Amino acid sequence: MFVDARETAGGDAHLEADVCIVGAGAAGIAIARELARAGVSTVLLESGGMRFEDAAQDAYRGANAGLPYFALDMCQLRFFGGNTNAWGGWCRPLDAADFASRPWVAESGWPISPRELDSWYGAAQALCEVAPEPRSYDAAAWAERLGDPLAAPLPVDPGKLETKIYRFSPPTNFAARYGDEIRDAAAVRCILHANVVGIDAAPDGSSVRAVRFAAAPGGSGGGTVAAKLFILAAGGVENARLLLASNGVAERGLGNAHDLVGRYFMEQPHTRRLLFARRKADVPFRLYGERFRGRGVAARLALAPELQQREELLNFGANISPIHAGHDSQGWTALRALIFSLRDGRPSDPFLRFPPFDRKGFRWRDVGRLIADLPGVAAGALSTVRHGDDSIAAYVLENKSEQAPNFHSRVTLDPAARDAFGMPRAKLEWRTQEIDRRTTRRAEEVIESELNRLGLADLAPPAPDVWDGWPDSLKGGWAQIGTTRMHDDPRKGVVDRHCRVHGIGNLFVAGSSVFPTSGSAPPMLTVLALSLRLAAHVKAQLAAPIEVPQAAAE
Repeated sequence: MFVDARETAGGDAHLEADVCIVGAGAAGIAIARELARAGVSTVLLESGGMRFEDAAQDAYRGANAGLPYFALDMCQLRFFGGNTNAWGGWCRPLDAADFASRPWVAESGWPISPRELDSWYGAAQALCEVAPEPRSYDAAAWAERLGDPLAAPLPVDPGKLETKIYRFSPPTNFAARYGDEIRDAAAVRCILHANVVGIDAAPDGSSVRAVRFAAAPGGSGGGTVAAKLFILAAGGVENARLLLASNGVAERGLGNAHDLVGRYFMEQPHTRRLLFARRKADVPFRLYGERFRGRGVAARLALAPELQQREELLNFGANISPIHAGHDSQGWTALRALIFSLRDGRPSDPFLRFPPFDRKGFRWRDVGRLIADLPGVAAGALSTVRHGDDSIAAYVLENKSEQAPNFHSRVTLDPAARDAFGMPRAKLEWRTQEIDRRTTRRAEEVIESELNRLGLADLAPPAPDVWDGWPDSLKGGWAQIGTTRMHDDPRKGVVDRHCRVHGIGNLFVAGSSVFPTSGSAPPMLTVLALSLRLAAHVKAQLAAPIEVPQAAAE
């Protein structure tokens, strides 16, 4: 059932359960569903309500002290369903190489093998309502299914580049799709407007006794939840913030004996380069752009594993998206952005959905440009209707790369800034390294060389470097990976292979914050696969005595 914390009396509600989950986004909802099916009593704490609210979203505000990044309250959504309320639906498992220890990538390697997630990826895909297909991520198979000769993978040198397939969720809104199931589950109580303000540990720090929560600003409720096991599933920045701020027993924060909580923050750096086709008609880039997304599939050009190893590069993928005639018209560009963002319920830009993003200039900026340039809109539309694909004036190479683990890229607390509940706000220092920049530059060179060899296209000259060797098109992908990384050695990671916080017998972390490396695929499927695996582990733990592993406690 759903309970609103603002309706609890006096701020002293005390709840008990087998499991307490903090955060009702994709990971939290997936775990709660699995536990409910097993009859495990669960309290699911959600800091927002069932809809977007400014007051709840404000708790995500924080400072950026590193590379330019989105305002922290603009890339995560704080209400039931989390970021599944506005995501693009991109789905692909991580590559096997992403799990490997690569000598040229410091701190790479997962303590689990990709085979340990293989059995969970199918269930994760089902959660995202992605239909099972034979050879689901095989480019040649998809070219045959699509029945379009221009959907064939580019005939690139396989020792340099390969075509990687991405599947699309509708995209599934976990609140709309699974909310009724959570509401009707006898074993689950979902507490809305329950902002966690502290994690209370035992005096020796070896276990968690309870979490404390307060209702949304202006409310009078709140209380505590005592449980056998606790799971943080609040997102990469928020997981770290909660652990760091819970310093009543451990001065540095829970799980932070080795100063690792909040470190190794990773994104998937995005940059853009213009690409000019050498001939107008029959340019075979459709599979790499937006043409087949309505049929649930797209592709990226990726660096071949052999080339990554030979030249000591990171994983990398790039889309090739068309720019139609009138691309120099602000009105036509704005109209295309709005249409693509809203059509088929698949937003390309989650910022278009909710009030804080309207207020900060995304939706209304495009609407204003459209109205101010109606002649450009008309010219672009007329050209597209008359000429179809011939109206494509150029393409954009949209680079989406892996970021190497970086000890100095981190989330910390800002003691000078506090939210409405007195919690220190987060401060992000997003940092990259030379290998990150070199991977993107080298990938562009390889792609241009192959497109030249095939007589297809040329890249525009690179933009000048603006930030630490990056062009001003640099941005992240809202991935927020790595702040509670997984490692068997507590001196190298915050959680172990089962996502349990080292040294704390009953505290677990779910989400992309446990990833040791980021890969270049969107993290959603792997987040869900790990969450389902964690749910199975938690059910097994509840059937056995809970002990702190000796190695973790040292």
